[in-house]
Amino acid sequence: PMLVLTRARQRVLPHADWIVGAALFLLSGSIYLRTLAPSVAFIFDDSLEFQLLAWRMAIAHPTGYPLYSILIKLFSFIPIGDIAYRLNLASAFFGALAVALIYFAARQLVESRAAALLGALVFALSETFWSQAVVAEVYTLQALLTALMLWLALRWGKKRLPPPLPSPVLRGSGKKGVSLLSLSFFFGLMLTHHRMSILLLPALAIYVLSYDRSFLREPRTRLRMAVAFALPLLLYLYIPLRGLSTSSLDGAYQNTTAGFLNWVLGSSYTVFLTQNPFNQNRAAAFYLELFLNQFTPIGFLLAAIGFIYLLRVARREWILLALGWVANLAFAITYRVSDVNVFFIPAFLFTALFLACGVDAMVRILSRARSRQEVPPVRLYLVRGAALMLVLLLFYIPYALLRGNFFRVELSDKWDVHDYGRDILAQNLPPDSTLIGILGEMTLVRYFQETQNLRADVETVAADKEPARLAAIDRALKNNRTVFLTRLLADVEKKYSLASFGPLVQVQLKPNKTNAPSPTHALGEDFDDVKLLGYDLDLSRLNDSTMWHLENGRRARVTLYWRVENKIANDRFVSLKLLMPDGTRGGQLDRRPVLDSYPTTAWRVGEYITDVYDLPIFVGAAPGEYTLNVAFYDPDSGNVHGQKDLEKIALAPDTHDHFREALGVQQTAFYDFGGIELIGFSLDGSDAYAPSMPVAMTLLWRVPDVDAHDFEIELLDAAKGIAHSQITSVGYRAQIGTQYLRQELSLVLPSNLPMGNYQLRLSPRNSRCALPPLASCYELGSIQVTAK
Repeated sequence: PMLVLTRARQRVLPHADWIVGAALFLLSGSIYLRTLAPSVAFIFDDSLEFQLLAWRMAIAHPTGYPLYSILIKLFSFIPIGDIAYRLNLASAFFGALAVALIYFAARQLVESRAAALLGALVFALSETFWSQAVVAEVYTLQALLTALMLWLALRWGKKRLPPPLPSPVLRGSGKKGVSLLSLSFFFGLMLTHHRMSILLLPALAIYVLSYDRSFLREPRTRLRMAVAFALPLLLYLYIPLRGLSTSSLDGAYQNTTAGFLNWVLGSSYTVFLTQNPFNQNRAAAFYLELFLNQFTPIGFLLAAIGFIYLLRVARREWILLALGWVANLAFAITYRVSDVNVFFIPAFLFTALFLACGVDAMVRILSRARSRQEVPPVRLYLVRGAALMLVLLLFYIPYALLRGNFFRVELSDKWDVHDYGRDILAQNLPPDSTLIGILGEMTLVRYFQETQNLRADVETVAADKEPARLAAIDRALKNNRTVFLTRLLADVEKKYSLASFGPLVQVQLKPNKTNAPSPTHALGEDFDDVKLLGYDLDLSRLNDSTMWHLENGRRARVTLYWRVENKIANDRFVSLKLLMPDGTRGGQLDRRPVLDSYPTTAWRVGEYITDVYDLPIFVGAAPGEYTLNVAFYDPDSGNVHGQKDLEKIALAPDTHDHFREALGVQQTAFYDFGGIELIGFSLDGSDAYAPSMPVAMTLLWRVPDVDAHDFEIELLDAAKGIAHSQITSVGYRAQIGTQYLRQELSLVLPSNLPMGNYQLRLSPRNSRCALPPLASCYELGSIQVTAK
């Protein structure tokens, strides 16, 4: 049996790295698939642009991304989900492949497979990279190409090392391996994707020259390298060729020599290096915290150890990684954009390789200590204990990242943008409709028009600046078009009359004073200066359907019909509430009429106004019968100018998982207390409180079992002493029949509470707080207490 086992190991070991790499690809790919966005996920970022341009084969924003544009077009043919999902899938694929290649690159530097595995896993589960692997974005492909380039360069360097090798880390290879032509070709390929690739050139050049300068004296070799480098750059011909029949989504690309060069060089983006148009000022602590969040403090410490260790044992390889890391770090710090985190991904990749070197150094130290002869038993036990601690660290870092980042990046339930786009085109828009909005919104509408053939007859006009949108309204109305807006537009109410049309705002040349509405539920209630003629109620968004996803939260669409009786002097709001007899709220929405676009001071006497509201149902609202109440009030004075109970609405138990932005709380927590999970909470700590005042808060729980749980809300002073506490009970899911529970409660401050800052802490009753990861307490936030 031992002979059979030995032979099996001999067959497996030569392929062990490929097995581990494949396992890493499958593991990280599975995680990315689990958290992948199911369709279009965001309006105001590049992912939506790529999802439409892949369908059109249009030109991406500078620098054009020809390699990425071609690859995502290929992914768009996969018969799974919609086009947007297929492109999200491309990012997950590139990301998983990048993780495997980081392992292979690390294996060129370290002896321990566990060290290389840890470095790749930590990078895979880091928040920034993971967040880019679940949407259609360019950064996972950039990481893939960077990891591939480093792997090839390190393999090339190994080939130049003479056997026997003096370095304890690198191992030479007798095989032909990677050539300079391969390095030149793949570096050219990198440049067809993202301009940050150029930052690797100085480090790569110095690394190559440190091993071999003979090609500098060989003109033919240099020529072949130049040809190999230039060959993939021919992919940039994609841009002028496509420019013959299309342009970029914003129409900015000019298919001229100057236009092409400005586009591929990203000339318009140099402003973020030379100026600071978004006023982005960040302290050094921001960047340190960014790295600590990606790698955990322990992982960052291991990377620092690896940085020093690699310098000692493999100086040429250290120069390659260190110079690459510094160049990418300097660029990311200098590049003043709002989404700066994604530009640190190459620097994070280099850090992951240093982390692998740091773990390898620790493994080597422990191995040497254990291999020494005549080791005293006490020292041997200490060494074994240190080895066990190292194993626990190896387990804890990726586990902590997986647990901490999962809910931050998870998009599998994010259907809100998808449903919003379909909602717009599901309206009974006239054939002569013109829809006007900013570019992101129009890109969303065009995506559904073109990829799903929804209302292709509706004209869309993209205008990011408000004067341009006002001019577009004028042009469309002069052409007798029916005009709709997607968003608030300042001062439009001074020139035109407005009305709600589902999620849109209809612009009318004249106030509607003749065509009285026909509401489903007719009323005739006086609300001082206006009359509520009636309402319509659409409860389809309280249930699953082919169009609406309850993961976004449940909604009740309420359409109110007003007639203006007198001129209104102040700006009034409408409040919609779902109320139980005891005052428990199931949902509430307060805002200015007509999607915040039509202040009551602009209403014309005799005008009929259609006013639509999507009333959100609170996640965790108790099932039961609620009364729908409408109020018309002045938000400045608090005066109520009219109030009416409309009808009863029955809420069923809420059994769906919800996307985090639909939870309706200020802060998400996802903290498991064992048997019950704190999903999130709302706490207003912006204003100071006086003694005896109530501190209002909302706690949102997920209760997987039927037992009651008692918790203490503790008020901690500066010395972490408990100044006050209050008990609250959560549970009895069997009686409630829903997985979410929403608690609205108040912590009444003691009358003799001294002034100062206090921390609010939530903990199970009669429990003691422990150190992470065994902690049984959760910090809710802080409040300030002042004198009465």
